[in-house]
Amino acid sequence: MRAHRILLWSALVAGVVGSGLGCDGDPSPGDPDAGLPDGGPGDAGDAGPDGGTSYFTCDVSRQLGCNPDERCFFYRLENGGQGSQCRPGPCDPVLQDCPSGQRCTYLRTAGQTERACVEEGTADEGAPCQLTGPSEGLGADTCKKGLICTDVSREDGGTSFQCVRFCHDTAQCAAPLQCNEVLWLGGTVELPLVCGNQAKACDLLAQDCESPLGCYPTTGTPACVSQGGRGEGARCEFSNQCTSGSACVGTSEGLTCRPLCRTSGGPPSCAQGSCQPLQGHPEVGACVP
Repeated sequence: MRAHRILLWSALVAGVVGSGLGCDGDPSPGDPDAGLPDGGPGDAGDAGPDGGTSYFTCDVSRQLGCNPDERCFFYRLENGGQGSQCRPGPCDPVLQDCPSGQRCTYLRTAGQTERACVEEGTADEGAPCQLTGPSEGLGADTCKKGLICTDVSREDGGTSFQCVRFCHDTAQCAAPLQCNEVLWLGGTVELPLVCGNQAKACDLLAQDCESPLGCYPTTGTPACVSQGGRGEGARCEFSNQCTSGSACVGTSEGLTCRPLCRTSGGPPSCAQGSCQPLQGHPEVGACVP
């Protein structure tokens, strides 16, 4: 099991919508990690990075776009990329809709992992945990309801296994934690979200993150996350699919990578187009044709 940092969607240019997120782990370069546009998949355009059909078909954060017996999850594509889709299953790990005395978590076998209702564990959020059951048989973990056991980075640079909370949105996390980490579980394509620490803050115009990270806009403070390689005008679904110093912005052409600029004039300025302000980021805009 791996936990990777993400940043959820952010509204960018006033009057239009873009999205931004990041991952500090090791997915394929340029693949999206999580997050959805402000108005849901259809409102921000339905074209994928290559101009084809988007793989994001439902809203994970708000759990919109699915039938009552389905839940919206991020999932792993065969090519290593990611999307969101409605998936059936017996329970929701965030809602915890199992019978009394049970919890919804991911049950692991030798070759398959799936959501299931199992007996509640005893370990609290942030407490050490472990997998139970025989290595080739059924296996859950020792965490309480709403939690799952995963690897967590320690201040000394090492890792330990602790109980973290499932989430669909940051409102389900205890402050100052954010719903910004996606779990990569063996045996399933589902990529559930859990609460994690905030990413390092940065200056969008100064781009003051340590390499190889770039500074990208979020719904709150800009954050240092892994940067993509898509250039100006390239199709995108998340800001950090674009090169550092740019963001994924909604325009009449759909969601495309656009350079960041200073709205009051001065560097950085736009070589083409006009500098339109980003919502929630004073003095920062994007160069829109």
